[in-house]
Amino acid sequence: MHFKRGFNRRILGKMKPDYIFICFDSCRYDTFKEADAPNMKAVGRLRRAHSFSCFTPASILGYMMNFSPIGLDMGRLYPYRKWAWLPTEMKKDGYSTAFLTANAAIPMMDLSLGGILSKTFDLHEVLKYEGQTSVEAIVEDSVDFLEMNEPVFLFLLLMETHAPMFDGRKAKIPYPIQRPSSVSAFQKRAVEFIDEKLEPLFSSLREREPPSDVIITSDHGELLGPMKWCHNPSDLTILKRSMIEYSEALFEIPFIKGRIT
Repeated sequence: MHFKRGFNRRILGKMKPDYIFICFDSCRYDTFKEADAPNMKAVGRLRRAHSFSCFTPASILGYMMNFSPIGLDMGRLYPYRKWAWLPTEMKKDGYSTAFLTANAAIPMMDLSLGGILSKTFDLHEVLKYEGQTSVEAIVEDSVDFLEMNEPVFLFLLLMETHAPMFDGRKAKIPYPIQRPSSVSAFQKRAVEFIDEKLEPLFSSLREREPPSDVIITSDHGELLGPMKWCHNPSDLTILKRSMIEYSEALFEIPFIKGRIT
């Protein structure tokens, strides 16, 4: 892969940090909290937050405009103005930018919004990855991007916690006939699998100066029954009734912000 090297990160005598945003798709706060995820949980304090949407496109757009999840008293994710389009603002500030995901909804969102993602990120990869088993390939491309650029804004949307979930050994589709506890336990194992596979990325970040600013969160939560499942308000059952209803679990997400040194 070939990337255009970013500007020198030293501005006015100060070194600019890398900004790394790791977003899990459909990951609930409770399953993340229960997961044995030492790499991610070492980054900073795990906090409970609430997303401003229960499905991916709206949440991603909110993050891209520098809004933090609800309940964190942060206001902004990064030291840029709110309502600003982060990839554009950071590129103006000397950053190389990358958006990596296997989420099939992202190309549709990008197309419907006139290529807003593909035009504003230096590297925008979606279709090359294979669905819910893509974290290793995404991490490999992330490490390559870091090696060729500085400073960077790297946005990863990881799919292993989204149905069909993948825990490194098998995939699981959360059918309504399953016990909610079994699906929750499976998503927890998916978090643990991702945590293990993120180690090469974190190892690469440890070698960079200054320390990288890392955010780990989710785009929204998930319903795990027993009567209502999933998260997308446009999804319908065979009876053409919504699969979801309002629940805090649709919006309850994990949030970690810290530095890797």
